[in-house]
Amino acid sequence: MNSMTGYGKADFRNRQLAVSVEVSSVNNRYLEFSFRLPKQLGFLEPRLKELVASKLSRGKVSLLFNYEDYGFGIDRLTVNRSLAESALGELQALKKKYNLKGEIEIGHLVAFPDIFRVDKSEDLEKRIWPIIEKVTKKALDGLVTMRHKEGTHLEKDFRGRLSFLTERIGKIEKDSSQNISRYREKLTRRINEVLDNRTADGARLEEEVAYFAERSDITEECVRFRSHLKQFGADLKGTDSVGKRLNFILQELNREANTIGSKSAVASISKAVLELKEEIEKMREQVQNIE
Repeated sequence: MNSMTGYGKADFRNRQLAVSVEVSSVNNRYLEFSFRLPKQLGFLEPRLKELVASKLSRGKVSLLFNYEDYGFGIDRLTVNRSLAESALGELQALKKKYNLKGEIEIGHLVAFPDIFRVDKSEDLEKRIWPIIEKVTKKALDGLVTMRHKEGTHLEKDFRGRLSFLTERIGKIEKDSSQNISRYREKLTRRINEVLDNRTADGARLEEEVAYFAERSDITEECVRFRSHLKQFGADLKGTDSVGKRLNFILQELNREANTIGSKSAVASISKAVLELKEEIEKMREQVQNIE
């Protein structure tokens, strides 16, 4: 089981090129990308997304890429000579027409953005992708390791909470046996108060108690609750993406707890149900960070 929170970094350096890749991730319902690439290497983004998707299935992934070119040839300066000659001619014509002072210098031509353009060099993708792929994979491996380590800590925390829920549902099952007897006592006391201690209809009383017993029986809910706990514990051992499945199980646990609470007439059960719901809510907050 993996967390969706992690960080990894890797570097590469030789005599011609230095590359640094930092990748981080936080929780998200789906796999989402946020890449910060130099303009000259923007064409690599589709391949980087494919590489990240091969390692991760959920989370918002941020990738920061930096490089220093010492002669590798990432950038290539392109000069639009036709436009430069046209711009120079127009500047000379304006100078002559308006009798402007000073010389026309290269700085005046640089002011025209389309004259000088930095493009990627030929066959750049073929030459640089093996390097980028190697460095990014190393950074991703660091990220995955951290996510797995965090997931191990979360698993330990979840198992402690599962033990608490198991203990509480056991207490509820034990106390539920008192549900019917307490209701009979309470109903008998109320009837006697109304009848001023005159004899009540025993058959009618038992009929009412039987109706209450059927309506307040929580056996099925407790069985399903335990089944969900068992499934949750089994899924914690999974190596695939289990976050969404765990979240669904917690929703079912909360639903069963609500039903048990609505059927209970025993204060101790009501208290235990509140404890169940509080613990389940804490687990639901934690499970949002599981891949």
